[in-house]
Amino acid sequence: MKGYLVKISCDFEEFWRYNLVVMGSVLCGGEQAELIKYRSDVAAVGNNLVAKPQGYDASRSRVELRSSDGVKADALTLYIYIIPHTLPATNLVADAADFEFRVEVLHDGVRAYAHTFEVNQWSGDNIVIRVVE
Repeated sequence: MKGYLVKISCDFEEFWRYNLVVMGSVLCGGEQAELIKYRSDVAAVGNNLVAKPQGYDASRSRVELRSSDGVKADALTLYIYIIPHTLPATNLVADAADFEFRVEVLHDGVRAYAHTFEVNQWSGDNIVIRVVE
């Protein structure tokens, strides 16, 4: 049995202004069977960088998390935190449109969930996803 595969993607050019934390609880019969996690901190909250930091790893805009193959699982709960450390350069809300953040979940190689979220540039987002087989 293949496990869960979580695919996260964001094509927003200024995604470097956000820290990203993903926690996933893989469940079987309501009990946690495994914990998957990812964390990418670009800067401390409130840093308000004026530009993308030198050495920024652009690959963090495409993340894949996998649970272990062979672990019996019938549900997944994902917690995704998109945390701004640097606010938009403009003071006009109309000039800082929401950006797209895509989450797709496969279980046993079959798509179990897919959604594109609109994320506010000022506040970031806290996303909770529950996938139940």
